[in-house]
Amino acid sequence: MTADAGSTHHGQVEVPESMRRFGRWQQHGEEGRKWLEDLPRVISASCDRWGLVVDGPPMHGYNSLAVPVRRGDELLVVKATWPDEQVAEQVLALRLWHGRGAVRLVDADVVAGLLLMERLDSTQNLRMRPLDEAVPTIGRLLRSLAVEPPVGLRTTGGIAARHRRELPSHWEELGRPMPRRVLDRGLELAEELSTDDYSLLVNNDLHYEQVLRRADGSWSVIDPLIVSGVLEFQTAPLVWTRFDELGSGGVRWCVDALADAAELDRDRAHRWALLRTIEYWLWGLKAGFTEDPVRCGRIVEALM
Repeated sequence: MTADAGSTHHGQVEVPESMRRFGRWQQHGEEGRKWLEDLPRVISASCDRWGLVVDGPPMHGYNSLAVPVRRGDELLVVKATWPDEQVAEQVLALRLWHGRGAVRLVDADVVAGLLLMERLDSTQNLRMRPLDEAVPTIGRLLRSLAVEPPVGLRTTGGIAARHRRELPSHWEELGRPMPRRVLDRGLELAEELSTDDYSLLVNNDLHYEQVLRRADGSWSVIDPLIVSGVLEFQTAPLVWTRFDELGSGGVRWCVDALADAAELDRDRAHRWALLRTIEYWLWGLKAGFTEDPVRCGRIVEALM
């Protein structure tokens, strides 16, 4: 997230100009513009309701605005995000975790898209730590967040089944950008992995920049998106997001290190990493990405 001066002593928050120019709210047209204009009033009302004082300039990413606040000596943050079903899922997950391995949720207004949480150190994330520290750390967090899931979530098996249905047409539409043997291996894996029949809560948006330092020096996950199924599903993004440091020679080490730290099945971790990288290769090409598909090709080569 980026910081931007814009709050006053009295608890009124100004939306940073950089957030006005760029953000998820833009996908929602006039409704999104109204939401953005209403944010200062909505956050001010929440501060009054929760007994908070604004304690610093707001920060923002693509999806949300984070406002440092305090209540007495307690340092907190109000996160305001577009109020959709993802807010309810985040609140559900954070309540299930109770601050164990994830940021502690203090209160929430799901309808308004507001979460009141403990304040973490946004200047310290696992992306900044060396691989031999970051990879085992995030693997242990992956395991610590693996609680019994609520009913009704998307499943990792269902996602694999969707890949089985969709990969061939995407491959054809994009001009067959990868060798047929790679596509065939992806289809074989999707068929196998669609039958995984045990279920845990899986953070589908776990990556190194989403893990911040607590005041006590421990690490905590923020901004979860959840599915239910197998933890091995989440190994692929943890390779993608550090591949430039890992290089092709480090891919298998990374998957194995994640598997060991998270108490996963190494073989299943490799299979999920390969399937999801093949799918992301095609998705990235369809989205117009240039660098990520090249990385995916190198990761696939290392895992095949």
